[in-house]
Amino acid sequence: IIKMKMSAMHFKWKRHRWLKCLLQMLSSSTFILVCLYIYVPLLFILYLFANSAVRDDALEVFSQQGPKVAVFDVNITSMDLNNGWIPNEDILRIRNKDITNLNKIGKTELHSRQPIYSPGLEKFPLNLLQNLTTPIHPTDLIFQWHIPKAAGTNTKVILTHCFHLARAEQRQYPESFEFFNNVMNLDTSSIAGIARAIENNLAHHDLLDVITSSYVHEGAAIFTKKNQGRLFAIMRHPVEISESMFHYLGKATWERTYNKDLKNMTLLEYATSKKDGLRIDNWMTRYLARKARGKLTGNDLELAKDILKYKCLIGFTDDYVESLRRLDTYLGLNTWLKPTIGLECIERLVKRKANKNEHEKLGQEEWDALAKANSIDIELFEFARTLYDDQDRMLQNRTSISWNYRRDEREWKRP
Repeated sequence: IIKMKMSAMHFKWKRHRWLKCLLQMLSSSTFILVCLYIYVPLLFILYLFANSAVRDDALEVFSQQGPKVAVFDVNITSMDLNNGWIPNEDILRIRNKDITNLNKIGKTELHSRQPIYSPGLEKFPLNLLQNLTTPIHPTDLIFQWHIPKAAGTNTKVILTHCFHLARAEQRQYPESFEFFNNVMNLDTSSIAGIARAIENNLAHHDLLDVITSSYVHEGAAIFTKKNQGRLFAIMRHPVEISESMFHYLGKATWERTYNKDLKNMTLLEYATSKKDGLRIDNWMTRYLARKARGKLTGNDLELAKDILKYKCLIGFTDDYVESLRRLDTYLGLNTWLKPTIGLECIERLVKRKANKNEHEKLGQEEWDALAKANSIDIELFEFARTLYDDQDRMLQNRTSISWNYRRDEREWKRP
């Protein structure tokens, strides 16, 4: 076709020899083949590379291993992020509905669309968490900060079965507002899941009591001024957490944070490794301060301490039953001494322990190496110990509370 068109046009420019040579070259089969087999694929590869760079930049999220996470099954129509909230590019992608929209956005513009997030107790979204000493209100929601390998999974089960509280956790695909054994089928453990929860006004759902997430700041944004959060956490010594995560994530293929590299490492190699992304040091401080990477500062530690001191009811795995009793007292659930629920139910579930991870006893050398890597978390943990004693005195002086946890007793059982 090209040859025929070039021949038809040739007579018009026969006096221009340079143009004639150019036309002959363009009409040659060799040139066409070069374009088809070399230049076109090369241009396509360059396009994919540029597209991938923007996409990766857009999907970088705050996560345990710091990977780039893509979630393509999100169907959200709108999201107002003009309130100075966290400049999270994953949420930005969800707001724009489609990753292809970001291909037209340069990196500089992408990062400049949102103001820099500067966390503070009186700023959004942390101001949506009630202060520890304020009276319980019937519209409040419980916010369980899930610290990995610190009885978090077992605590979720106890909240449902022993305290008769309804919570959110995705049990099957797709997500929905349906309840399965007192659990709403909605994900709040991931950034994208939290975005969907915000979009669907999850905090306003009358039958929900508990929201669970490891993301303190993002999770706090689920709540509203009308339905504020009551933060609580079960804590564990940072060295024990790090050790348990090493053994667990090396074999837990079903977890998003599974790491096959851990299978062929010793605990000492893991504790002293400098490999980026292999080990998350000072996990608790990083998630409280929302600083996944980089060197932690004194300001980061102070923010983490302030959140625990003013916003969080604290419990410990080594005083687990007492920690749950305090939660019952603090919330005014009045389930502790009732038959088949409360204490009796908790003791039964503690014996079987959900998500149990057994491993060999930690040696002194490994302990010292992990303690060095998690020194800031250890300081935070010791600070939480003093708060635990202070909160005990607070609860002893607390007057009688009756919190109807958003519905009356007869409604707690659902299909």
